Amino acid sequence: MHMSRIEELGEYRLREASLDDLETLVYHRRVMFVEATGVEDEKALNAMDEAYKKHILKAMPAGNLKAWLVESKEGKVVSGGALSVYEAPPRPQDDTLNYVYIHSVYTEPEHRRKGLARAILNTIVQSCKDNGFKTLTLHAVEASRSLYESLGFTPTTEMRVFV
Repeated sequence: MHMSRIEELGEYRLREASLDDLETLVYHRRVMFVEATGVEDEKALNAMDEAYKKHILKAMPAGNLKAWLVESKEGKVVSGGALSVYEAPPRPQDDTLNYVYIHSVYTEPEHRRKGLARAILNTIVQSCKDNGFKTLTLHAVEASRSLYESLGFTPTTEMRVFV
């Protein structure tokens, strides 16, 4: 995948994340889960953090994970989002075998409702178009559903069980 740029967003700037941003990316995923699901199991959250660090360290250099961050003019990261590319069986709408899972989209509460998540998602969608990816999937909490729907995402028939 290609596309590395910095985009000015008024009082913010959007940039592609690097391995130097590892701790921030892990933090965003953690607080996103805490807010979205109310999980309080510190042991489970710490295990997720460690597994996500390993995933980023492997997948980002391989080109299978990209992330973008939004910084304030003071350089504080206030929002972010990522995509992971994985191989899955083809379907009639997509024979590329490359599917994209959008994840870890998070904006600090005091910076919400300013279009930051939308800017990140627009960047993710454009990057996917530029790289020939056709199927983008994400999981939405109720608070973000209207944003995702405004970008063309629709509910699917997915189901899940933890075994």
